[in-house]
Amino acid sequence: MRRARTMEAKVKKEDLFSPQGHTARHEPPERPRRGPVRDAGSLLRSPLGPYVLNRLPAGLAAVAQGRSTYEQLAAEQCRVLRAAGAEDGPLATDPPSARLVQLDLLFMLNGYLPAGPTAFPRPLLAALAAQCDRYPSLDPHMSYELLIDVNCAEWESTGHIRVFSDGDLGLLERDFYLGHHLAEPAARGAFDRLASLVLEPDAVDQAAALEEALRGLDDFRRYMAQYGRLPREAFQAFRRYHMSHPSGARGASGAFMPSVQLLELALLAPTPLYELYLDQSLAYFPAWSRPVVSEWRERSRAGDNVVQAVLDGRLKPDRRAAVALLGVIDTFVDFRMVHLGVTRKAIPEAFEPSARPTRRGILAQDGERDFLGGAGPGDGRGDELGTSGFSVHNVLTNAVHRLLRARRRVAETLGPVTD
Repeated sequence: MRRARTMEAKVKKEDLFSPQGHTARHEPPERPRRGPVRDAGSLLRSPLGPYVLNRLPAGLAAVAQGRSTYEQLAAEQCRVLRAAGAEDGPLATDPPSARLVQLDLLFMLNGYLPAGPTAFPRPLLAALAAQCDRYPSLDPHMSYELLIDVNCAEWESTGHIRVFSDGDLGLLERDFYLGHHLAEPAARGAFDRLASLVLEPDAVDQAAALEEALRGLDDFRRYMAQYGRLPREAFQAFRRYHMSHPSGARGASGAFMPSVQLLELALLAPTPLYELYLDQSLAYFPAWSRPVVSEWRERSRAGDNVVQAVLDGRLKPDRRAAVALLGVIDTFVDFRMVHLGVTRKAIPEAFEPSARPTRRGILAQDGERDFLGGAGPGDGRGDELGTSGFSVHNVLTNAVHRLLRARRRVAETLGPVTD
């Protein structure tokens, strides 16, 4: 059976969720799913790596298909923990390996989320507690940083990536993670260009900076479009391992990709509901990004953003720059609308059956909508919540609403910019 691993760490966006892309990649020879695994790199960095990489997906598939039970899975994992030395203290021997060990422990733990917290093996909880006590900066729950940044960095350096799913489904799950990892630099680059425009408007070529931001955003949008290839059934199969933790911690979610938030903050000021979103989300962003998001939140709130600078006359874009600025906003809206379409396909319960979100309809709303506590068009059972714990419909339409309102104000200020 094929695995969600490859020794080739170069993937183009066109390969994501593509059977042709999968079959064209080099994969290492099959290894037995049980018994010793000669994987010195993973063993040295995480003693749990061989189990999580080679046996956990098959174990979870067996439980899901009724060929095994969570009790049997827990018994096997307790043996793995004992063999790794979990009873003697934290499994990580140094800070560099701690995040990878934490990722392995949390992959094991999240496998029980469909069964609820009563299924969590006590030795696994104890191992996590010992790890967090030794390394308090670690996320105690599966986070975007661990799932995407740490996991995909490991894939780039070793060819191994952690997934919950077995076989071909695992390949799709792998691409779900890789797509986020590969796309984010494009959004971060667009943010950098807008930030330079805000911080040093007289020291940069405004049109060139905006055109470069536009290219980055268009590349980012194209990555999102690839997610339309992911079958709904495949997404639902591994989504259940990413839901919010019973402790109340929000699940790992693309909602916590920091560069998208930085991009919006550099572009326009936060609204009250977006401020609430940031309040609820900041602790779930990757650690490196939290001070940066906080800094730009303060700056943008005070008027240091591209849209406000144009409205105030501090930025006076020429025709070329004005066209590029409107293109940046339009492409950001395009990304959000593509995201809405992909989400509607993957989580139809988050939308009313007749819902067909359009730019015109979203702009005509009387404002942004509540995104907490299951607010949204679902049936009240919380089905409309994403893995972030927010109403996915309202989070996404709110973002479109903010951008469209900002575009209208900018267009009115700039006047005609095309022939």
